[in-house]
Amino acid sequence: MRFVKDRASATPVGHTLDTAVLLEERSVPTPVSQAPSGTALVAARAHGTLILVVASVAVAALTLLLPSAPTYDPWSWIIWGREVAHLDLVTTHGPAWKPLPVMFTTVFSLFGSAAPDLWLVVARAGAVAAIVLTFRVARTLGGGIVGGLAAAAALAIAPWWIRNAALGNSEGLIVAFLLATVDRHLAGDRRAAFLFAVCAGLLRPEAWPFLGLYGLWLLWRRQLPIALVLGAGAGVVALWLLPELWGSGDLLRAAHRAKDVNPGAPTYADNPAREVLHHARLMLTGPLSAGLLAAGVMLMVRRDRALAFMVVLAVAWLGLVAYMTSDGFSGNQRYLIAPVALLIVLGGAGAGWALGRVLALLRRAIPGVVPRHVGHAVVLAVAVAVAIGFAAPSFQRFGPTMDSLAYQADLAGELPGLVADAGGAAALRRCGDPYTGPFLVPVVAWNLHVHTQDVGLVPRAPAVVFRVKTTNGSRSVPSLGAVATAPTLATGSNWRIVGACGSGR
Repeated sequence: MRFVKDRASATPVGHTLDTAVLLEERSVPTPVSQAPSGTALVAARAHGTLILVVASVAVAALTLLLPSAPTYDPWSWIIWGREVAHLDLVTTHGPAWKPLPVMFTTVFSLFGSAAPDLWLVVARAGAVAAIVLTFRVARTLGGGIVGGLAAAAALAIAPWWIRNAALGNSEGLIVAFLLATVDRHLAGDRRAAFLFAVCAGLLRPEAWPFLGLYGLWLLWRRQLPIALVLGAGAGVVALWLLPELWGSGDLLRAAHRAKDVNPGAPTYADNPAREVLHHARLMLTGPLSAGLLAAGVMLMVRRDRALAFMVVLAVAWLGLVAYMTSDGFSGNQRYLIAPVALLIVLGGAGAGWALGRVLALLRRAIPGVVPRHVGHAVVLAVAVAVAIGFAAPSFQRFGPTMDSLAYQADLAGELPGLVADAGGAAALRRCGDPYTGPFLVPVVAWNLHVHTQDVGLVPRAPAVVFRVKTTNGSRSVPSLGAVATAPTLATGSNWRIVGACGSGR
């Protein structure tokens, strides 16, 4: 703990208010008869990690009581997991390949129709763990309880965070792995930190430069075996490239797919880099921006190496995304979540530190106005008040976000029953080729047990058309066109299945 207090002067019960604001777990030294052994430290760290994982999974499992369904990319990973398990991987269509999610979904495919929910639990558990680690890292960097709680609240309530976590995107996991890397590095557990960084590298290629630099630094400091560092690096590259060679015949299909961007992406702006930085700024609320300014002052005052590292990591990652967007990648919001989450940690740390400094100045300037010693209840009240202030700007978007998620869950939840009403997946495959709207291709492919490349967008007989309203209030897609006179096989609140069956099928 960098904030030093003389224990002899702390006779009254409680903490000075500025100490309480900056309270960290290292602030109360505990006398021990001897230093714990290395084995005991490793066991304690593993125990803490296990508790966090179990608690995060339990909370994530409870979220399935709410309307739940994956979105486009996760559905594709779930399908690819099924295909890997059946040694029939096809990745020519769909999103960019991601190794870590497919490792999970390959195992989950053994559980049949439960696979989507199992992946949602993993993705949401990552988001839950990331919130806890946001608190921990922001507190450790100097924000104390107040800064940690402010950062965690701001991240937890952000509409883009809720949406991506609920829909099963991998951003919660990568933020959890990044913050776990920082946390373990600061704790001196470099092996665990490196392995968490490897996991981040299996989720986004933007992590590769940072993983490589960290691995080289660890080798230079002789803190990890060269076989582990080089083997992990080679494994990350192989797990990204070789499955694409198997599934599509193109080692670099993921990179090519990432440059096939949708209309309206920052890529098409006059200045893509400036546009993506503007989007990142919009993801940060006013209180977070103020906290970042405070973090800058804290860095200049304290000259803390860990804080400087976090600033460099966040800025460099954001700059990398801006460069990639200028080079033709989409630069959509999901690319920005990792660096913005790091900025949120810094914003919370800066706010907590600044509040502690202000209280200390007030106590010296106006004796008696700010009490010298306070109880834990006061500390908690201050922390909650600041956390609410950080979260408040996102409250108004919470309702619309949840409504949108409920609609997407209704779409996915209604489809299996309609497929059964229409005669079942096998009968529909015999009837004709499946077609649907562009964003619902994977969920149709999952329910029909076909590859995503087998689901088209422009119906041609013989065909089975899954017409759907992609969002609440949008028009149904795809257009029936040449099969407009075909009979309806099943209909629901959001779907209509039309069959223009071929002869003998």
